[in-house]
Amino acid sequence: MMSIFNSQLLRPGFTLGKGQKLFQDIEREIIRAVFWEKCVTQSQLVTMTKIPQQTVSRLLKALMQSGVLLQTAELLPNPKGKPGAGIKVNPAFAYTLGLSILFDAISVAVMDFAGNVIHSELVEMSDMSIPSVLKTAEQLIKQISTRFAIDPDRVLGMGVGISGFFSSMDGKMNTHHTLEEWAQIDIVQIVSKHFQLPTWLVNDATGAAAGEGVAGIGRQYKNFVYLFVSSAFGGGIVNNSEVLRGTYGNAGELGDMLPPKLYAHPNLELLKRILKKHGVNIPSIYKLNEDFDVDWPGVEEWLFKVQDSFDLVATCCSALLDAEAIIIGGHIPKSLAQKVISRIDVYAQFRRGAKRPLPQIVVSGIDHNPVSIGAATLPLREVCL
Repeated sequence: MMSIFNSQLLRPGFTLGKGQKLFQDIEREIIRAVFWEKCVTQSQLVTMTKIPQQTVSRLLKALMQSGVLLQTAELLPNPKGKPGAGIKVNPAFAYTLGLSILFDAISVAVMDFAGNVIHSELVEMSDMSIPSVLKTAEQLIKQISTRFAIDPDRVLGMGVGISGFFSSMDGKMNTHHTLEEWAQIDIVQIVSKHFQLPTWLVNDATGAAAGEGVAGIGRQYKNFVYLFVSSAFGGGIVNNSEVLRGTYGNAGELGDMLPPKLYAHPNLELLKRILKKHGVNIPSIYKLNEDFDVDWPGVEEWLFKVQDSFDLVATCCSALLDAEAIIIGGHIPKSLAQKVISRIDVYAQFRRGAKRPLPQIVVSGIDHNPVSIGAATLPLREVCL
C-alpha cells in the first residue's frame, strides 16, 4: 500500500502530537479496543489492553476531553463488580473519504469515526481519464458533504481503491488495461495533491476486504478471506482484524490461483456474456443486485463453469490461512452468491471420523459500492486503529 501522511495536509480540526503522530501508540491501543468492541467500560479496557488502571483512566480522560471518545449515560454490567459507564468512539470526531476507480465507473463513500457509512454513491462514466475522474469525484464529495453537513475541517483523509497490482515497492500500480492512463504513475501523489488530504492506495479487492471488516459481516470475524467477484476476480485477506498486504501490497491475488487455460475465472463479465447469449442483456454489473433473477437462463451455465474455480480457491484459502470465514462479495448479486455457497466443496482430509475445522462461507454484508466503502476505512486503520 502506498500512502502520503503529510502533516501539512492534515485539516485544521486535528492536531499532531509527539513524533508528528495524531495518536501515540498507547492511545491507539485504547481507541482500537473501544472501536472494535463498540462500547466498553474502563475496567474492561484494563482487562483487554493489560494497561495499568491509572494509565487507562488518564488516557480516557484526555481522549474524552479532545472529543475522540464519549461516555454514555447507560451503565454496562460488570461480572466482577459494579456496573460501569459505557465508553464509545465519537462518530463526529472525524470523517473519512473513499474513492473507487472501477473499469467504467467511480464511487465515493463518506464514513464517520465509528466506521458507519454516511453515504456512498456510484457514477458510471465513459471517460475514465485522470481529469475526468478527479472532477467527478470532487463533485460527488461536495454534494455528499453538503447533504450530510460534513465539516471539511474534520475530514481526516482519503483512501483510494483501483483495479490492478503493485508493480514494485514504489507504490505505482499496473492497472487493468481499461485504466491505461492510471498505470505506472504516482496515484497517491495525484489524488493527495488534488484533494489536499493524506491519501492511501490499495487495489480494489483489498479495499473491499478492508471495508467488509469494518462495515460488513466481516466485523464478526477476526480472520477471513474475501472473494471479490466483479468485472474481474480477486480477493483480500484480514488477519486479526488487520488487512494483510504482503511484501508489495498484493496479498490476496486469488485470481492468480486459477490458470486461465484450465479454470474459468468467476467474474461478472463472463456472466454478462453467457446471459447475453441467452437473450438477457445486463447494462451494468453495478446494478445487478437491484433486478437480478437467479432463474434467468444462463445463470446455471455460469455456475457450472465457475464451480471448480470456487472450490479450488476456497480449499486453498482454508488450507493455507485457516480462516474463520470466507466471504463472497464485490458486485455479485446476493442471491447468486448464495447459490455459489450452496455448491462450494472445500476439500479436507477425513481422519478419525472428522475433518479439520472449516471456515464458514457467507455472503458480504455490504450491499453497494464495496470498494469505496473499504477505501474510506484506510485513514482510520492507518492513523487511528
